[in-house]
Amino acid sequence: MKSTSFVRYGVLSTALLLSACCFFGRHRSRTDALTHLNGSLSVAPAYDFVYAPAEAGRVSPNRIENTAMSSIILKKNIDVCVHDAVASNLKRAGIDTADGKRVLTARIETFSVEDARSPAWWTLTMRYSLVDTDSKRVLYTSTKTVRQEFRTFTNNTIALEDIVRANVSTLLDDPEFAQAVH
Repeated sequence: MKSTSFVRYGVLSTALLLSACCFFGRHRSRTDALTHLNGSLSVAPAYDFVYAPAEAGRVSPNRIENTAMSSIILKKNIDVCVHDAVASNLKRAGIDTADGKRVLTARIETFSVEDARSPAWWTLTMRYSLVDTDSKRVLYTSTKTVRQEFRTFTNNTIALEDIVRANVSTLLDDPEFAQAVH
């Protein structure tokens, strides 16, 4: 076998092995299913999903705090990304999101990635509030925190969607929230 053929096959084999790494390990959340919940509400606009780290001046509105680098930069602002993911996950769970009687808002208190070592740990803490629009009475309020492990070099958009899905799942599993939207 010629040495050039050996090098070519070696490079090809290495590329195939490295590309196959995405099929192993935890690069997506294990469950894709959300609790089905009957109820209705409307999701407040994205500007009502306050991103506290940006409000405090620690990061810009489109950055996720990160331990290994200065931050993870997204094309859209965090409040918009999280709002869109929350709204779509609530729809997937069976909640009617066209009800104007109850409005869900959220404050994104913590959104960070610890990836100084592999695997990376994503943390999302959100404070949800459900308000009756007629009486302005707070029907539900709670803080939900999730922490998930992802591969260090994962797709940021996929990780964001998965961590928000996990956070919404904890919200849907709360019996007080289920009663408030029913």
